[in-house]
Amino acid sequence: MADVVFDLWLRETGRLSARRILEARRRFGSAEQVYRAVEAGEGLAFFTQAERTPLRDLSLDGPKRLLEQCEKGKIQVYGYEDPRYPQPLREIYDPPAALYVRGNLPDFADSLSLAIVGRRQAGDRGMENARRFAHVLSAHGFIIVSGMAYGIDGAAHRGALAGPSPTVAVFGTAIDKCYPASHNGLLRQILEQGAAVSEYGPGAPGHPGYFPQRNRIIAGLTLGTRVAEAARRSGSLITASIALEQGRDVFAIPGDIDRPEYQGCNELIRAGGAALCSDPVQICQEYAGRFPHLAAGLEKEAPTKARRPARQRETTQPPACQEASGAPLSPRQLAALTPRETAIAQAIQGRTHIDLICQRTELPAAQALASLTMMQIKGIVKDCGAKYFEIL
Repeated sequence: MADVVFDLWLRETGRLSARRILEARRRFGSAEQVYRAVEAGEGLAFFTQAERTPLRDLSLDGPKRLLEQCEKGKIQVYGYEDPRYPQPLREIYDPPAALYVRGNLPDFADSLSLAIVGRRQAGDRGMENARRFAHVLSAHGFIIVSGMAYGIDGAAHRGALAGPSPTVAVFGTAIDKCYPASHNGLLRQILEQGAAVSEYGPGAPGHPGYFPQRNRIIAGLTLGTRVAEAARRSGSLITASIALEQGRDVFAIPGDIDRPEYQGCNELIRAGGAALCSDPVQICQEYAGRFPHLAAGLEKEAPTKARRPARQRETTQPPACQEASGAPLSPRQLAALTPRETAIAQAIQGRTHIDLICQRTELPAAQALASLTMMQIKGIVKDCGAKYFEIL
């Protein structure tokens, strides 16, 4: 419990972002060593001028009161160095400095796990499919993770609760606040069979930006994300994008091409970022090689394996890159891009091969391709085939 005090000092007193806390931890060795360096007057040089002011408050009274409040509320706090901290979260770009946990958080290391996300105003078929997928996957040993929102999230948790495996709800609010309030009954059931987690402690004020931020935890805990009924600009598509950037698998349920709530999933499949998936057994098949026990019993159930869009065959002599300048991006297009996507857009000059994009941006191919998939969905980039891309 003592070590987590310093994680909370960085997070709550220092008000640093998750990424900056990770960078500080790597620079100094641990959260406590960051504190000791600042206390000795040697650590502030690492931080920006804006970051230094709150860090000069070396009092640990606030973090200690927060821990006492958690103990009274039967809330566990896992610091980054805590062995109970989920190993998959340590692998993402910006892991939470600490996790607040209610219930019994399962061990995600070397475990089957899947996130199920989708539209809050989902139709009856989408809700039933989410329940069915979660129930079947739970029966095959998958931990089901979602955000406990209305619609697909709630249906996924209920389906998982009908199976034998745990389900985990990731909050975009304080750990002691049930949102939406009408899901109090659902939360009680989840806590009996799994856990609720948040990076926001008890009593933390709400903020709309917390919900998109929690999506990285939903994706980061799991091997893959199954997304359904996602519009082009939706929280579910954000989760799918994050999963791709984290190197996780994405499975998408296709839908009517004329309905906006299916456009995000359809574009994910078309762009090659997600596997087309229509049956939960297809997801089991994807992981049967890594988890041999899954293969048992799948033969009779197995439909066609989840289909990934066919890639254009690469020639041994790829066509020459056309270096003619692509169309400049409009301010509106630029505003829709993340910093990584902006760097990629600047690296694309005419028809540009993925190897040259990676060279110019210094990004690994997997991260560059994940971002390019989302840029195709946003209508910024075109896949020219043979791993060439150009600005539309």
